[in-house]
Amino acid sequence: MSGDGAEDGAGGVFTRFFTRHYDDVRRYALRRLGPDSADDVAAETFSVAWRRFDRVPWDEPLPWLYGVARNIVRARFREMRRQGEMSTPFSEDGHREPGAPDPTGAVAERDSALRALSRLGETDRELIMLLAWEGLELRDAARVLGCTAATARVRLYRARRRIERLLDPPPPAPRPAAAAPATARTALKEKP
Repeated sequence: MSGDGAEDGAGGVFTRFFTRHYDDVRRYALRRLGPDSADDVAAETFSVAWRRFDRVPWDEPLPWLYGVARNIVRARFREMRRQGEMSTPFSEDGHREPGAPDPTGAVAERDSALRALSRLGETDRELIMLLAWEGLELRDAARVLGCTAATARVRLYRARRRIERLLDPPPPAPRPAAAAPATARTALKEKP
């Protein structure tokens, strides 16, 4: 925090920080918990940021904020499971801002991709979402997940392969043919 706080104090710096990053944190929570909880998660994230004001990495605060939000979301998932409110921490139907377009032609593809994403492990799914939905670079996503960039790169490689297999499943095995009555054509093929 070089000089920013000198003119208007920590409150002014934090207000600008909040204004700049609130929508990103809210969208992060919206995509994971839906509209009912997104504002609460964002507010709780910034409450933690205010309490830990001296620990915020001011050069790149967004990955740090996503890490805080991730911990809050995970705690909410655990609480929801304890109360029997949900069976999985990732909804296949996803969440969009009200009024956001969802072109009809892309719905089947989107649903297929979300189903594949939901079948990944929690960390791999979060890595993909941080990169694709939040637009983070790999090193920043690794910071959110608390791992090295090299570990994140390996996880990403493996997750992509799994998603590819899930999106392009192998063709079904041919069914064994039922014994059919011999016809002239099959009789000819069977004779040498």
